[in-house]
Amino acid sequence: MVYKFKSRFQLRALIDMTPLIDLAFSLLIFFMLSYNASQGMLSSIIVNLPSAVQTGKHQQGNIVISITENNEIFINEKKVSHEKLLNELKAIKETMKDIVVIVRGDRKSNYETMVNVMDDLNRAGIPKFIISTIKKQ
Repeated sequence: MVYKFKSRFQLRALIDMTPLIDLAFSLLIFFMLSYNASQGMLSSIIVNLPSAVQTGKHQQGNIVISITENNEIFINEKKVSHEKLLNELKAIKETMKDIVVIVRGDRKSNYETMVNVMDDLNRAGIPKFIISTIKKQ
């Protein structure tokens, strides 16, 4: 009787990388599709916020009002003229009861425009608003 012994170097474990790569790409695609692009941003309107030494924590708001460098006013990505701002805010106040508004004013925008927006917010019956800033380094 002849015994055949196999060398331990002949039996090698093969790891098939195909399922691991498939799993990695599936997870990558899942996270790319489920990521909400607006998580890090409040609005897609580009505004250079003024800096402040002391800032509060990030808060969520129902409405975002952006004031650009050219003093253009946007309510949630929609451009609104200075004259129609109060009517738009009153219409929003009628549909929503407890509103928190985030005001994002560009550092180069006109101070008067910022004051007019805050004045219109108060006249529309929306006393809760937050002025957005970035923390000074």
